Amino acid sequence: MLRLLNVKKEYGERVILSVPDLMLTGGIYWLQGANGSGKTTLLKMIAGLIPFSGDIDLNGMNQHRNPLEYRRLVSSAEAEPAYPVFLTGRELIRFYQEIRIATTEQADRLIDQLGFGQFLSTPIGTYSSGMIKRLSLLLAFIGRAKLILLDEPLATLDGEVAILLPDLMRDYQRSFDTSFIFSSHSSLPGSEKIPIKELLVHDQSIHLNV
Repeated sequence: MLRLLNVKKEYGERVILSVPDLMLTGGIYWLQGANGSGKTTLLKMIAGLIPFSGDIDLNGMNQHRNPLEYRRLVSSAEAEPAYPVFLTGRELIRFYQEIRIATTEQADRLIDQLGFGQFLSTPIGTYSSGMIKRLSLLLAFIGRAKLILLDEPLATLDGEVAILLPDLMRDYQRSFDTSFIFSSHSSLPGSEKIPIKELLVHDQSIHLNV
């Protein structure tokens, strides 16, 4: 369960987002809104990447009071990920595997599913934008996070990989009780396979479309 209580993000005197009280049960949520409405800001706040006022709790863990325990529950992939260009894909994957206490079997399965095997030994600086996007998704799914945040997961992503996302989400929801929030201007290919709830960013706040 994710709860945002009296959450506010401001830049100077401008209010970017204000969420008095929002509670989300488990599931897969599609975050929708116009460009600049605050979708990325919301995801970064939930991920603990930017400061804000108020409280965000996930499964009883408060982001401010229990920061380490909270972050163990959350994984994310940014819209425009950036990684050290001198590392190879294999090195970064193994690093994530260690810090998230994930099995080699899980990491190897994701490498195979996302068609990443032939790029493991090359430096990330040589990757195309599509391959960096694949890597960001692979890293987001490593471990057993209770909430995975995907910011514009379809941007620059190959169609053959995009169609795998709903299946991955469904598998993680069933296997690890993982919930998802993804932002996208269009629905995921094959999303009819999974029940999706809609979150709308409107008037500097978040609304659950019921």
